[in-house]
This record gives sequence, C-alpha cells and structure tokens, in this order.
Amino acid sequence: MIVDEWIAGKIGLPNGQTLTRAALEEWQLRKLRETVEYVRAKSPFYRERLSPIAESGSAADVLISLDCIESLPFTTSADLASAATAMVCVSASEVGRIVTLPTTGTTGMPKRVWFTDTDLELMTDYIHHGLTVMTGPGDVFLVLMPCERPGSVGDLVAIGVERIGSRALRVGTIPPDGSRDDEILGIMRREGVTTGLATAHTAARLAKKSDGDTVIKKNMRTILLSAQYVSDVEKASIERSWGCAVYEHYGMTEMGLGGAMACDARDGYHPREADLLFEIIDPETGKVLPDGEYGEIVFTTLTRRAMPLIRYRTGDFSRWLPGSCACGSVLKRLGKVGDRMERKVY
Repeated sequence: MIVDEWIAGKIGLPNGQTLTRAALEEWQLRKLRETVEYVRAKSPFYRERLSPIAESGSAADVLISLDCIESLPFTTSADLASAATAMVCVSASEVGRIVTLPTTGTTGMPKRVWFTDTDLELMTDYIHHGLTVMTGPGDVFLVLMPCERPGSVGDLVAIGVERIGSRALRVGTIPPDGSRDDEILGIMRREGVTTGLATAHTAARLAKKSDGDTVIKKNMRTILLSAQYVSDVEKASIERSWGCAVYEHYGMTEMGLGGAMACDARDGYHPREADLLFEIIDPETGKVLPDGEYGEIVFTTLTRRAMPLIRYRTGDFSRWLPGSCACGSVLKRLGKVGDRMERKVY
C-alpha cells in the first residue's frame, strides 16, 4: 500500500519498516501535544480557549493518551468566522495563501483559512502519493476544479499528479448550466483524457451527455469525485457511460483541502492520518462514538503552521467502518460522508 509506505516515511519509521497502528498513534499523540503547545504559544484565540487546560499542566501532562483529546474544547465554524486573525500562528510574511469561505447564519461573516507554503505542500504531497491508486505515468489528467490561482485545490492537484508522471490539463471549474460541456467533451476526445478530478454533479452531467461516445469511453480509466456528496445513482451513471472506476474523496478547505480518499478497494475513505486526527462524535453530547456508529466528523490538524485547528466540528456525518480494508492498509476507513440534512441516507 503506497500511502502506508508514504506515511511510514512521514512519521520517521526506518526505511522499509512496515507501518503499524501503534506507530501511527504514537506519532499522532506526539504531534497532538506539540500542536496544543504551539497554538497556546502562538494563537491568542487558543491561548484563551485552552487556558483551563494550561492550569492542569503541559500538554504531555493532560494528553496522556489519544483518548484524552476529549478533554479539549471544540472549535466551530462560528469561531473561525469571528476569531479571524486571532487564530493565526504565523507572521503575515509567512502566509502563502488565504482562502475566504462563505458562511450561513445571521452574521454573514466569512470564514478565512490561512496557509503557509509549507501547509500547501502537505496537500500536494498527499495528492502525489494518494492518487497513485488511480493515475500514473502517461495518463492525461483533466482538472475540473478551481486551478486559476496558485495554491487553489485544482492547482495543487495538478502539481501532485504531474509529480506522478501524469499530464495535467488545468481547465478549472465549468458552469453548472452545461454551457461549456461540449467544449470539455471535445477536449476529452482530442487530448485522450484517461482520468481526472471533478465534482459529482459535473462528472455525472458530462458522462450522461457523452453516453455512447466510444472514443471517450475507450480512453477513460478512472475519475476522482470531490467537493460534493456522491449519490449511488450518479456514481453508477458515470461508471456505465465512461466504463471507468469512480474514486471518491472527502475533504474541505479547513482540513487543508485534502482529508480522506478511497483506495483500490473503493470501500470507504482512508484519512491522511499523519496530518489529521479524526473523531466521530455524538452531535448532541459531544462524546466520542465507537467504531460503526454514525455521528459528526471532528478533526484536529497535526502538522499545520499558519492556522492549526483543534477538534474542528465539520457538520458532516459518517462512521468508522469496522474491520480491515481489503487493500491491506492499517489506516482507518470513513464510510460515505453526508451533511446534516443527508444523515438519513445512511
């Protein structure tokens, strides 16, 4: 499993040593303690938010095991909108990109997420190794997500797949009204597109319009869907029209853009566990739920510098799939992810 080998290297295991859950969780605990100490020192927001914890001693005193993460308070999207620069841990000169996100609710205050260039490289490196399950040297990779600005998700994906040896076609987001669909399908035929990245709705619409196109179907091998809930109907439609394997990705800007991705088994999503510590909680009580039970996804960043987040509540719902993955990875598996309104689909 290439991702396991990559993570083994990231956490400092000797060359050739197999990744284990014990080694990974030891790394997560160490990085969690470091992150807590880092934000207490650098972030005015977390210095105040974590002050009760500081009274109990150092992070190592409080966080004896990963289970002790429950002693830390949650961070919410409202915090992200209201605290703004009070959550930032680096100087302005170190910031490589700021992403502004709209928020819902009465305040209308936007959320802003800060990244250093090193933070953005974490995502590119994740793509470089994670997407080897679906693309390789000689592939033509169509990017149908924002890629116009350096550091945007599509730009980072394009750089990552180019490191694998694929040729990236940076098209960017296309209108949902279908006004550019014929143009995109023409590019797919002319350039011999074999794989790519798109939202579920975009890919399903293009697949439907090109149903019966033997040239596109002959070339397409895989497609990665991200940024939207993927219904079984859309997935089946894409696979039928293009004759390709559909891979799914779950992530959000707050996570550093990349979160969890399907492997060759395509049965759940493996999180990037060296960079993110995930929990599934009961949304009403805040208690961590055991594997197999549905709840809200919460994550903590372990390697971010500009704006680390402690126990960030996503509002998305999933569960940890029980048992081992057929691919052989020791990484956990998230089940299909939906938001609060779609919780009933599980």
